[in-house]
Amino acid sequence: MKTKSLCITFFFTFLFIFSYSQIIDRESINNLIEEIAESSDEELDYTQLYEDLYYYAQNPLNLNTATRYDLEKIQFLSDFNIEDILEYQRTAGDMKSIYELQLLESFSDEDIKHILPFVTVAPKEEKSIPSLKHVIKYGRNNLFLRTQFITQQQKGYTDDVDIDKRYQGNRFKYYTRYQFQYKQKIKFGFTAEKDAGEAFFKDSEKQGFDYYSAHLEAKNIGLFKTITLGDYQVRFGQGLIAWSGLSQGKSSYVMSIRKKYDGLRKYSSSDENKFMRGAGATIQLGEIALTGFASYKFIDGNIDLIDTITNDIQNVTSFQTTGMHRNLGELQDKHSVSEFIYGGNASWRHKSFKIGASYIQYFFGTELNKNTKPYNQFDFQGDRGLNASVDYQANYKNFYFFGEEAISHSGGYALLNSALIKLAPQFSLAILQRNFSKDYQAYYAAGFGEQSKTTNEKGMYFGAEMHPVRNLKVSAYFDSYSFPWMKFRTYAPSNGVDFFTEADYSINRYVDAYVRYKQESKYQNSSFDYTGVVPIIPAQKKQLRFHLNYQLARNLILKNRFEFAQYSTSETDNENGWMIFQDVNYQFSTFPLKINARIAFFDASYNARIYAYENDILYGYSIPGYSGQGIRTYLTLKYTVIKNFIDIWLRYANFAYADRDVIGSSYDEIQGSNKSEVKFQVRIKF
Repeated sequence: MKTKSLCITFFFTFLFIFSYSQIIDRESINNLIEEIAESSDEELDYTQLYEDLYYYAQNPLNLNTATRYDLEKIQFLSDFNIEDILEYQRTAGDMKSIYELQLLESFSDEDIKHILPFVTVAPKEEKSIPSLKHVIKYGRNNLFLRTQFITQQQKGYTDDVDIDKRYQGNRFKYYTRYQFQYKQKIKFGFTAEKDAGEAFFKDSEKQGFDYYSAHLEAKNIGLFKTITLGDYQVRFGQGLIAWSGLSQGKSSYVMSIRKKYDGLRKYSSSDENKFMRGAGATIQLGEIALTGFASYKFIDGNIDLIDTITNDIQNVTSFQTTGMHRNLGELQDKHSVSEFIYGGNASWRHKSFKIGASYIQYFFGTELNKNTKPYNQFDFQGDRGLNASVDYQANYKNFYFFGEEAISHSGGYALLNSALIKLAPQFSLAILQRNFSKDYQAYYAAGFGEQSKTTNEKGMYFGAEMHPVRNLKVSAYFDSYSFPWMKFRTYAPSNGVDFFTEADYSINRYVDAYVRYKQESKYQNSSFDYTGVVPIIPAQKKQLRFHLNYQLARNLILKNRFEFAQYSTSETDNENGWMIFQDVNYQFSTFPLKINARIAFFDASYNARIYAYENDILYGYSIPGYSGQGIRTYLTLKYTVIKNFIDIWLRYANFAYADRDVIGSSYDEIQGSNKSEVKFQVRIKF
């Protein structure tokens, strides 16, 4: 009877999880990307995150053979989740059923709902080096062709602009991507992109696309854990000396503060800046891993001085990161600086402990000489630099420790240390301390912090997650930080505080909701004119959000959100903002068409602007800021022309403003109150 009751319990639990996961897996990805976007002041590329999660959604990860490296790709898994799975592999052997996740202490019902769409349980396969014939036969090919454009005329394309500032190309953005993949062992492909306004097979771009990228990645071939050729990413430790690509910071996943999935990996995104181009490899010698890499490419620089005799560039005032080459000024800066980088990492992992040492050195063909001001006098200058660090990870029972300590050629230092503690199965705590000196310089760093730059910051982060009752999760973080030296738009040492809390509740298998409150308090320069020293004043932003998902039918999901924001300083009246939207996601039962649509109403000042993630075409993303008064609408269609062969996407999105007759500024200015974008994409699988 006991066995029968247990089987019945597992059966109904599975039915609950399976039906509910149809909502949760999409929302998990959306929330993760949205939270990263809101917590960063940089425009990031989310292609790699999409690629990892989409791959596992199509090819679920076998928990019996999953390595730490595999599990870390599922970024919403906590370190306790990962350790529990690996410990279960070591002590209990193979899982016979996915239901066994319920036996792992760190997995709540919510965690299981999140992970279920991306994992499976299956017998182990023997490891072997596949033959070339086998790789070609069972590999998968994907070809993407995409175009997108703003329908309204922008100023940069008109005759009203001087010839040297006028955009040389048309308004269309073209994107082509091909990738071959054999499981997770071999990947190769290329990416080509032309941004809107850039020439295409004419004038300055007679070779066609403005940006080309190619990559080859092979894993687990003899002693080689990883081999990368072409374009690739480098990620060491906790990002204090090198972490190219997407970097997660503070988010609603309050326990996921450790940077995961480090090492070398291929690069196939369209961001034209912080990646490596060359070769790298990791050799596994038992418990020791040795990594080496070298990279050489050209980057954009804002040219300041040119030798009139040799025509050589003497120095630049900044490195450009937009990747835009639309007019003569932008084209002059294109690839004006050579960049050579090399480095390596050695690590030793023994069961629950890992320690590593990393080194990176970079040389630029042209000196960087910034227009020095008091706030940036400790920034990187010159034509070369280096960083070295030591990082560690350790877990003991319900404790998980990690950190990295780094130095730079300038004599600066960066220290980061953290502890994750599971005080009870229903309660976890995270603590993270960082101390980045004002003269620490690391060009490729992306450490955890309030700023995008890993420098001039001290802070203490506390995060907590609890499950007080079934189907309820409460998470919160408190981050107190200071800037020992002045920074851009804050011309004095300052400090700040962030507070965040969220309650997620599953009402039933068809409905879930969350309520969120976030408050940021920091200092900035006064907005008044001063002839002498500009004082700094406190500024605060508060945000309250209510979000609801409900599944009306197996193929119909609706989402509602209301969000309110308030921005205030000691000098001005409160600025308010609100936004409300309705989403409809529908999959036809007998017709291969899927629809995602939204209508949103908003009224917000720029300082109280609100961000909201939008469903987009595959590997595309849109996270616009809602400011002003108006209506935002979009419609995304996915149609399967031939199953497992050809899919097409069409997306139309529009901002209709009620408070302006001119949108944008400078050469992107639009005369009118509407801004619309169209995207069209074809995927061919073979």
